[in-house]
Order: sequence, then structure tokens, then C-alpha cells
Amino acid sequence: MFYLLISILLSTAIIITFRIFNNFKISIVQAITVNYLVASVFGFWSEPGSFNPQTLVQESWFYFATLMGLSLIVSFNLFALSAQKAGVAVTAISSRMSVVIPVALGFLIFGDSSGLIKIAGIITGLVAFFLSSIKSKGTKVNTTYFFLPLLLFLAVGANDSLMKVAEHFYITTDFVPFLATSFGFALLFGLIVFAFKAMKQRGGIQFKNVIAGIFLGLLNWYSTLFVLQGLDVFQVSVFIPVYNVGVVALASLVGFAVFRERLSRMNWIGIALAIVAIVLIAGDGQFL
Repeated sequence: MFYLLISILLSTAIIITFRIFNNFKISIVQAITVNYLVASVFGFWSEPGSFNPQTLVQESWFYFATLMGLSLIVSFNLFALSAQKAGVAVTAISSRMSVVIPVALGFLIFGDSSGLIKIAGIITGLVAFFLSSIKSKGTKVNTTYFFLPLLLFLAVGANDSLMKVAEHFYITTDFVPFLATSFGFALLFGLIVFAFKAMKQRGGIQFKNVIAGIFLGLLNWYSTLFVLQGLDVFQVSVFIPVYNVGVVALASLVGFAVFRERLSRMNWIGIALAIVAIVLIAGDGQFL
């Protein structure tokens, strides 16, 4: 239960952080690059002796960590773009709809139980996502932004699935070195993106972007670590749906209360259904 609550709070905090970055004109590329440097260094630092290149290369999960690194940088950049362009609530919803991908893998590959109450909870969660995503009639939709939810859906779904595969097939107790290595590869891919952007845009690294990246990196490290550890304790078809609907409900409420994002009657119904979904999915007793 601890892993679930902390991961929900931290993931919601990341969404809010990206929203605040927009207000302070933070360079997302610079902040994300620094974020992965901080997350990787902090990860290896938090477990002394884990940073040994010869030992890391010999780990069964080493090359899988490369794939995780690529997945992290792709999904995080899409996450940032969506949070700034589409808003806090919409970003949470579009990314959390990807729950169907890891849940399907849970049933098909990992042998998760599929009781009627759990299935009803997952379906209720999907309905909650849909209702929560309905925009008001006065909202203008840019065709460019229309494709962001689909891309985010695929990226986050792949990322959640890769974490479960890593936890199930590769990781024993070495969560920290695996995740720190994954963030290290994400940093390498991020530097490529940064170099490409730097060729097109003038201006050096700004101090405010570094500070933003440090804060984001710590949030990202702990958020991902707790999700990974949660997947080790609970079935993916239980943890991921509850985690996702929890983030959607909380992020929507924060968007309404703090950023004054309008929520229609359907949006409120969606938030209420998200709470119902959590109760139903957790009804198999894993969180009790």
C-alpha cells in the first residue's frame, strides 16, 4: 500500500511540475537532460558500490536497461509536451489510458487472476478515463495536440510493460542498480536530443533549467523506483490500474483547485468513477 500511495503522489507531482515549468519558461530539453543525470547519479550514490562498469555489463538485465532508457526518454518528453500543451488533467488521462497494455500482458503472460470484480473495476477505470477527458465545448483543439494523446498512450503503455518484464524476468533484489543504469542510458539518449535541439536554438544552459532538472530528477527517481517495487509486490493487473486511476483523480482535482482548469459535470463523474474503480480493483484483497 505504501508503494502505491507514494507513487501516485510523486507521479502527480511530476505532472504539476511540468505545468509550473511552463509558467517560468523552463527549457524542457535542458531540464529533462539534467533530470536523468541527477536520477542516475543519485541512484548509484544511494547504493554504494553499485556503480561498477565491469559488473554492470555482466548483469542479465544490462542490455534490457538500454531499452528501458530509450523508453524513458521518449515517454518523458511526450509527457512534458502534453502537460504544457494540453493541460494537467488531460495529460494524466491520456497517459493513464495506456493501462490496457500492461494489464493485457498481466493476463496473457504473467498469469494474473481475472475475477469479475477486478474486470469490472478495470472497465470502470477506462470509463472514468474517457469521461474525465471530455473537454468543454468552448475548448479549441489543435490538430497537432490531437496526436499527442495517442503517442503518449503507446509510449507510457510500453514503458509500464517494460518495467514489469524487467521486474519479472531480470531483477531479483537489484532494483536500484537496474534503474540507475536505465536512467544512465536515458541520459545518453537525452544528450543526443539536447545536442540536436542546441543546433537549432541559440542560447546556452541556464541556471534555472539546471535547478528545475535537479528537482525533477529526484521526483522521477523515487516515482519510478516505487512503481518498480510496487510491481514486484502486486499483480500488474492490480497495481497499474489503481496507480493510474489514482493519478488521474488526484491530478484532475489539483488542476481544478490550483490551476483553475475547468471540469464539466462529466469530468466530475469520471473522477467519482475513478474512485469506484480503485475500490473494485483492490477488492481482491491485495491492498487490504
